[in-house]
Amino acid sequence: MILSHLRRDARVKLTKLSRATRIPVSTLFEKIRAYQVNSIVSKNASLVDFTKLGYQAKALVMFSAHRHDRDKLEQVLKRNRNVNSLFKVNNGWDFTAEVVFPGIKEVEEFVEEVEEQVRLKAKQVFYMVEELKREAFLSTPAHIGI
Repeated sequence: MILSHLRRDARVKLTKLSRATRIPVSTLFEKIRAYQVNSIVSKNASLVDFTKLGYQAKALVMFSAHRHDRDKLEQVLKRNRNVNSLFKVNNGWDFTAEVVFPGIKEVEEFVEEVEEQVRLKAKQVFYMVEELKREAFLSTPAHIGI
């Protein structure tokens, strides 16, 4: 229940959270601290609407590299400032990168730059047309059966 409230608003005041959950503030403080110490909660971040900052193109890019080039590909993707999230995946692919750029042209240039640095077996770009749901898992007590 505590995590579901934090998923909705990580900046919620403990007193407000205490009223909503009927858990004493001191207990909440200790539990949240334990979540951090045990890496259950690793980061409190804001969800940003990148389009309002001028970044109109969001895409998921799938990459498959030759076995001996996978580590290099991982490093190239990790270093790129436009890679918002990076995942190691399976089923014929090595990585999925969520990228954010001002436009489609820049996404295509990014993919070309990666290809210049690493020999790829395959790549696939999926442009995100509309966001329908984001960061909703365990965000309400109903999700956890309370």
